[in-house]
Amino acid sequence: MQKLTRRVALGALALAGPALTLPRNGRAATWPDRPATLVVPFPPGGSNDVVTRLVAQPLSQALGQPFVVENRPGANGNIGAAQVARAAPDGYTVLISGNGQNAMNHGLYRNIPYDSRTAFVHVAQLASLPNALVVAENFPARTLQDLIRMAKEKPGDITFASPGSGSSGHLAMAMLMRSAGIEMLHVPYRGAAPAITDVIAGQVPVVMINVDIPLPHVRAGRLRVLAVTSEARSPLYPEAPTVAESGFPGFSAVGWLGLSLPAGTPPDIVTRLHDATARVLQDPQIRERFAASGYIPGQGSSADYAGFIDSEIAKWGGVTRQLNIVLE
Repeated sequence: MQKLTRRVALGALALAGPALTLPRNGRAATWPDRPATLVVPFPPGGSNDVVTRLVAQPLSQALGQPFVVENRPGANGNIGAAQVARAAPDGYTVLISGNGQNAMNHGLYRNIPYDSRTAFVHVAQLASLPNALVVAENFPARTLQDLIRMAKEKPGDITFASPGSGSSGHLAMAMLMRSAGIEMLHVPYRGAAPAITDVIAGQVPVVMINVDIPLPHVRAGRLRVLAVTSEARSPLYPEAPTVAESGFPGFSAVGWLGLSLPAGTPPDIVTRLHDATARVLQDPQIRERFAASGYIPGQGSSADYAGFIDSEIAKWGGVTRQLNIVLE
């Protein structure tokens, strides 16, 4: 009887084993076995889109299945992020998470259709990049302190452009104005390209924008960089000081983006995607292409990325509350 009971018990364990070890969708061991989608919640051409397209092909090669880029813009990134939050947690719908849709928007909108801290499992940071404070070449300010002096002489008279209300450029400039005690008039655009075009044309004298966007125009002499918002100088503009160097120690307003999956995605899939992404970001060709555009490759674990997002939600929530910046 004892022998029979032991045999039955071993048989039961053998049957239960796979059910105990497999994730609920039963497919983590074979993931990916079909194409996956990288959802960029912004239009084509911006920094989120550019970085995503740089890593999509090598990520496809690393994991043996196509990773297809799909742009789902709207509501400052909320629409695409909400769609991914509602997607099946099977590893085939990946959000390009970033400082707008996954941090700043929590303070900008009274009602946001997801909570970045619970709706996603954050996989890996892809890149970070600072903003650049840029002026038209014929604008009289040669330094950030010149601009601040001019703004104090005529409060609200100087306009500045950004890629849109609630964008990284908008909030970085708002934080700078608060730090400097100045007032300038915000002119939001629907994207980076029209903002840069109007600054070159002299319609708006100042723009705060990701460092990669104005690069060709700076090199051509049409625009001039007064400062960058990272803690260290940007290799793209080695002569341009940081905001911190220009009289505001500790100032940092850096954009970033990474990969996130719907909450409930099996840990094995999260780990495999993280490890493949880490290998891609160590590739010398990818690092060279990132450096050419001013992107700093991401690093660290999935837990590091999740903790960083939590800290960014707290940071930008404080800025939007203090300045009473709300979007509908």
